[in-house]
Amino acid sequence: MSVLIMGNVTLFAKLLPFPASTIISGRAVIAFLLLAFFLYSRGKSLAVNSRNDLFKILGIGVLFGVHWVTYFHSIQVSTVAIGMLSLFTYPLFTAIMEPLFDGKRIDVFSLILALLAFIGLGFMVPSFDWDDANFQGVVWGLISAVLYSLRNILTKQMHIHYSSSHLLALQLFAASAVLLPFASGLWEMISTPKYLLYQVVLAGLFTAFAHTLWIRSFAKLPVVTAGIFSTISPFYGILSAWFFLGETPPERIWFGGGVILFCAVMEVVRTSGK
Repeated sequence: MSVLIMGNVTLFAKLLPFPASTIISGRAVIAFLLLAFFLYSRGKSLAVNSRNDLFKILGIGVLFGVHWVTYFHSIQVSTVAIGMLSLFTYPLFTAIMEPLFDGKRIDVFSLILALLAFIGLGFMVPSFDWDDANFQGVVWGLISAVLYSLRNILTKQMHIHYSSSHLLALQLFAASAVLLPFASGLWEMISTPKYLLYQVVLAGLFTAFAHTLWIRSFAKLPVVTAGIFSTISPFYGILSAWFFLGETPPERIWFGGGVILFCAVMEVVRTSGK
């Protein structure tokens, strides 16, 4: 369910006419307040076992916040299709990085699939020129993918000791603290009823609820295996952008995106079968 919800979060990058840092700041603050109230109503606190754990969780939260900003910025400078498909190289980055955290060797086949995925990205942009908006979108999407992979891997390690909502609340607090100084136009956004409604939906349904379920999945699945369920997100995310925003991806986007998602699914299925 979390994957189905998060697949349409990209629409808000276009529906809210504000910088990515402003949108994400509002998203993080409202989602944190909602989760904090939820935990308080259940008699739970945000206390952690040690100062070391606190620094780790807050550090993961900073990664999470920057991931969101780069992801939304990727979509804003290019299209929903390019932003989503670039981000969904993250299962491949996860397959490469997760063994390093577990003290294992990187699988050669994972590297081959990652290379093929990069070739797929190459088909998505007409030129490798920073003045090309689509190229910018791919680069920001790749940065977001690496950050998201790191966040998921590190969150899985901490999930042994803390609940999903607890971890997410602290991560959102850290993201809010880091991004608020860069939230130009935040008051205008939250004081406009339509934009405030978008933010509440984005923070409540697409963040507090969806990401809590996503983190909870780490308790039973390897991070890379959980990624298989998310690889369907670009398909209905792109369809939603076509229906609501009128964005129709050219053929090269479908071809390059197909290569990326094929590599991601292959890696996830192959790894989960070990």
